[in-house]
Amino acid sequence: MNRKFLLEQWVNILRCDILIVGMDCEIRESYGGMPREMNPLCTDPAFLCRLMERKEKDYPDIYCEKQAVLYAVIPLEQEKVIMGPVNVTGSSNELDDFMIRTHFVRGMAAHMVPCCELKLFGAGVLALYHVFTGREMTAEDLWEKNGLQGMTQKEARSSVQKIIFSRQENGIPHNPYDQERRELDSIRRGDREMLRLSLGETYRGEVGRLSHSEIRQARNIAICVITLASRAAIEGGLLPEEAFSMADGFIQKIEELTNIVQIDGAMRQAEYEFADEVSKRHEKPEKNELIEKTKNYIFQNLHGEIRIGEIGKQIGVSSTYLSDLFHRVEGMTIRRYIRREKVRLAESLLRYSEYSVKDIANYLAFSSQSHLGRIFKEETGMTPAKYRQKYRFWHRNENT
Repeated sequence: MNRKFLLEQWVNILRCDILIVGMDCEIRESYGGMPREMNPLCTDPAFLCRLMERKEKDYPDIYCEKQAVLYAVIPLEQEKVIMGPVNVTGSSNELDDFMIRTHFVRGMAAHMVPCCELKLFGAGVLALYHVFTGREMTAEDLWEKNGLQGMTQKEARSSVQKIIFSRQENGIPHNPYDQERRELDSIRRGDREMLRLSLGETYRGEVGRLSHSEIRQARNIAICVITLASRAAIEGGLLPEEAFSMADGFIQKIEELTNIVQIDGAMRQAEYEFADEVSKRHEKPEKNELIEKTKNYIFQNLHGEIRIGEIGKQIGVSSTYLSDLFHRVEGMTIRRYIRREKVRLAESLLRYSEYSVKDIANYLAFSSQSHLGRIFKEETGMTPAKYRQKYRFWHRNENT
């Protein structure tokens, strides 16, 4: 086994450093691009030794600090593999201060701790553990054995029973399920008026309590509503990738808001946006699974050069058959659809982002800024600069 090649590839996947450390706590091999002054395993030798001296286990040892930064230790014969640090929650001033104060990283180097999704990091740890030891285990077992599963079955049941008892004792029911069904069904149908009526219903009961903090409560409710709305929109015909991306954008905006009234308004606006997008899809009654897969592929790859042959390969049909089918069902060629969708995304970026026209052209894989300009004008009747000037003004007025 070429260990150097293997670990270099693992670094590329997880975007975190991997060290091979001897039992004398000396770093023998280092993989990854984190400068030494930014890596707590280098700036804090005592911390490295503490990780090395932790009791050896028959599974990967996960060490968590500040509920945000993870390290994984895999024992070999005369050395150990240490994966990390990785930040699984996102940077914060509090975390920066902790890394600087505790591990002596320099300046704002804590911001440079690689971010990695918890699920991806766990999968990477388990895969590397299997390569080195031949042993297999599930992600659930990994977190449970390391005491990071969140809560035990007993704790979960106890928490639920407390809430049920409290609501029964105080006579406070949840909001009615049938109202929620009407709300989601209106999104599924793309019916804005039906959504308005369902949101205006009066009923006895209230939404569940998801946090002791009022602002966190409002955000959590909004996240739940937007997530359910996105699934209803998918059932109504919206492309899954588009619905997921919309939900991500709405939720990120919710996290930025600090006013409960604004959060509630943003949540309801998100529901209307989903209903409107579904309504647009209902304008074309004929649906075809291959066409939907083609559109989803195009949406996922708008930032690159899209080849019809590659689409056919991905969904398992010939490019000729797919082209004919798409033209018959959609009334336009696949190339025309790709061009329209790229311009549509460019419109959104011009209207709501600060990216330059050149950056947008590069992002959408146009050969040049002038190429984007020519296509954009053919589709919209305006140059990108004129479009931004016109609709930026309207957007500012909408928000004042």
